Amino acid sequence: MQAETLEMQEKIRKLAVKIIKHYRGKGPDNVKVKVENELITIHIKGILSNLSEILVKEGAAEKVVDYWSVMKPYLEKEFLDEAVEVIGCKFDYSWEICDFEKENRTITILIKKLVT
Repeated sequence: MQAETLEMQEKIRKLAVKIIKHYRGKGPDNVKVKVENELITIHIKGILSNLSEILVKEGAAEKVVDYWSVMKPYLEKEFLDEAVEVIGCKFDYSWEICDFEKENRTITILIKKLVT
């Protein structure tokens, strides 16, 4: 069971890197994945593109938030099927950006597997 969990964690980590790289042009600084039964927690550090970093530093964080509201559905459409395949079932998820206007900002994604 432990080997399966580690394999799933690595697959999810690689998918997160792929998604951030698609959006950002380079991979994130760090991705941590924790799998606990039906709950998967992902912490991603190094999430903003260079342009978004400049906007946040210059006090235009609301423009980045607006940008993310457009990007989120796009990224979901592009990668949702692949995420279902990696996780092995359908799921619900939520996410939030923590410490958005600070240097140590991260995205935390909570995934709840839907057991049928």
